[in-house]
Amino acid sequence: MSLRWSDVLMITCHILFLCIALSVLPLTAEEADQTSGQLSFDYQRLMKSVGPDLMRLSPDRQWLILANGNKYPSLNDESNLERIEFLGREFYLGRPLEVSTTLINTVQLIHISTGRSKDLSLPERTVRDVRWAPDSESFAFIGVSDKVLDIWRFDISQQKLELWSDIEVSGQLDSPSIVWMPDSQSIILRHSRMHSINAAKPPAAALQSWEGQSVQTRIYRNTLDTELARQNFKALLSQQAVLLHKNGEVRSLTSVLLLEAISVSPNGRYLLVQHLSDEVQPGIRINRLAREYQVVDILTSEVKAVLPKLQTDRLRAREPDAAAKGARLVQWRPDQPATVIWVESVEPQGHRIDARYRDAVMSFEAPFTKGVTELFKTNWRLHQFYLTKEGRLVYSDFHAGQKQLRYWSLQLNAAQQKESLLTQYDYTNSAEFPGNLLTQLLPDGRIELISNQRQEVYFQAEGQHRWGDGVYVVRQGRKASEQSVAFKSDSLDQQRKPVYLRTTGEKEWLMLVAETPQRAPSLQIHYNNGDEKPLYDWHSDDLVSVPKPVLLEFERGDGVQLYSQLYLPKRQSNELLPAVIWLYPREYHSHQQQVKPSQHLGFKLLDPQGPEIALLDGYAVVDASQIPIVRQNGQEPNDTFMSQQQLNMSSLIKTLEQTGRIDTTRLVLMGHSYGAFSVLSLLTERTDFRCAIARSGAYNRSLTPLGFQGEKRTLWQVPDLYQQLSPFFHADKIKTPVLLIHGLADENPGTAPLQSEMMFQALKAHHVPAKLLLLNNERHAYRYKETIQQMLVAQSDWLRQCAQVNQHSARK
Repeated sequence: MSLRWSDVLMITCHILFLCIALSVLPLTAEEADQTSGQLSFDYQRLMKSVGPDLMRLSPDRQWLILANGNKYPSLNDESNLERIEFLGREFYLGRPLEVSTTLINTVQLIHISTGRSKDLSLPERTVRDVRWAPDSESFAFIGVSDKVLDIWRFDISQQKLELWSDIEVSGQLDSPSIVWMPDSQSIILRHSRMHSINAAKPPAAALQSWEGQSVQTRIYRNTLDTELARQNFKALLSQQAVLLHKNGEVRSLTSVLLLEAISVSPNGRYLLVQHLSDEVQPGIRINRLAREYQVVDILTSEVKAVLPKLQTDRLRAREPDAAAKGARLVQWRPDQPATVIWVESVEPQGHRIDARYRDAVMSFEAPFTKGVTELFKTNWRLHQFYLTKEGRLVYSDFHAGQKQLRYWSLQLNAAQQKESLLTQYDYTNSAEFPGNLLTQLLPDGRIELISNQRQEVYFQAEGQHRWGDGVYVVRQGRKASEQSVAFKSDSLDQQRKPVYLRTTGEKEWLMLVAETPQRAPSLQIHYNNGDEKPLYDWHSDDLVSVPKPVLLEFERGDGVQLYSQLYLPKRQSNELLPAVIWLYPREYHSHQQQVKPSQHLGFKLLDPQGPEIALLDGYAVVDASQIPIVRQNGQEPNDTFMSQQQLNMSSLIKTLEQTGRIDTTRLVLMGHSYGAFSVLSLLTERTDFRCAIARSGAYNRSLTPLGFQGEKRTLWQVPDLYQQLSPFFHADKIKTPVLLIHGLADENPGTAPLQSEMMFQALKAHHVPAKLLLLNNERHAYRYKETIQQMLVAQSDWLRQCAQVNQHSARK
């Protein structure tokens, strides 16, 4: 039976009523703990990480800081910390920090030439934002406790750690909180001026208005749509830039602002300040709110320049190459003492509007008394730009309609500025990707493009790309033809990847991470003459790794080439294995845009949130997330999503049968987010799976009416498509048992917990065996070890019910 669209709202309301009224409740994490038996595997072993969460190389390349955090914190450690959510991001109420911040537990200081190391620890503190001084004689960092964030300093010569200041620092908004002055004696920091939020109860009635000034493409929660919410948001993020001297004296440099980023001019005289506009707009994501910029004289605290305000971005969600009016990508020119450079949109609408120019690059030189200078214009939308210390600018621009991106080179300090096209490629095709430009973050907060004496810059690419398969570092001169390989790692036996590249004249110095599928990473120094020096090794026999996969290459019925990766568990018999198939559809405008998975693989830990965890239960695992949904006959990919998904799965099952290793009568579907939707949509048309696991998905597209994933059309434009791609409305066709899992604090637009709650009730109403596990405090990506462990227990129990396997042999 198929539904008429006129029935949708009535059924939605009916199911919403059922979610509230039915007395049978889903499993919570606590209840799952009570109903499960003894764990047959120590899941705590999976909560480890390998390699550092943070690395900081000193400017003189003599010292290295390696730091590790708690990848999966405990709910118990944060049970007393109140939090609040704004614009899809979660903030603590009692300390100026975001909940998602990774905090460092252990810090090691390594002397590179001798290999000696020193462990640093803070009593009752974790660590954030480690920053070296320019002279490499000390470094500063934030110490984090339950209530405060303060500043600490380590002196290299004295090997001494001390509290520098108890001034409260802000760790919010994902940017450095500390920048050094050139004298290495003082720092500028983002001082938190957070004050108590208004905890008043909301009024009995709240009026919202809309004047049609915006184009919205997602339904977000906690979007500052009341005056009280906006006041609380500003109270929480209030900050001030202050100068902290070596002796502990503090001097204010700015007024109280919603500070986001700070950086010091090359000559140390001025501070560039970026902050959110005080006029916070409702219904807008945080990265698209209006921004303002000031240039402050550090000696006098005077505002010497105000750059054009970046307006609220209301267009880019619909048009990827649209851009708001005002200054963006604001930074210092590294080749001049104190000159600010930025981009402004000349035409904000994007490629659908005919225009000769899209953007202009502007410059403003100290003492900021003369006018602003326009350097050049671009006829495509400028995406990003970086500068070397000698004044070479490399920028990229793109055309969203043509799916093309270009890299250009320009010498700003030359008498005649002439652009040179370095490369142009289809940015949806990974095989054409030239790599990322290599940059370095300087102690003063500036980002500089790495270059050598010949003014060559460096691109680094990994996996499948235009240079081949593996890890490549390529030098790029001023012309497209001036290219040479500085480093490559294309061995199937070992993967080596640069984490630092530094140059002295024409000499290149590389710090590498080397690893194999069987051995965890180690650090090495690589010199120009080919010499290498081992520095650190993270390998431990206690680490649980994923075996190297078997690459599956096959065609579906219409000739489209497909790839998947097959992981096999350790086993002692030749019996056919049940298999978990992991889904996450990728949409392409052409089947040629998909890329064969790289075979240059490194060490891969068994991720407790990944599908490979099923190896412990004796299942084979098929990573089918490379399988595409492509545009056909001028239609959008979603127009043929269901039929293509059927073709993909039929071809995959046939290929698995041909391996002679898989029992295709014992297959399980599994997916997270868009993959979970794909799982349920397949079950509406197929009954050849034993069971399914769907985590944090969206199953009712009437709850995402303004678009989803890559779909730009709204529900009102293509209502039949939204119905077709809503497994909820076809629950009567599902016969396969389903385990649904969802985080109760899911912030992702479209995947509110209600999606899984409604789907669970719909399955129950049609007598489909189902369970729902709701994870307390978890967001779209799970992070707490207690809830993840309960998820693993629930998944393992579910898999055992689906297909009986010899688990003792599998977990050995």
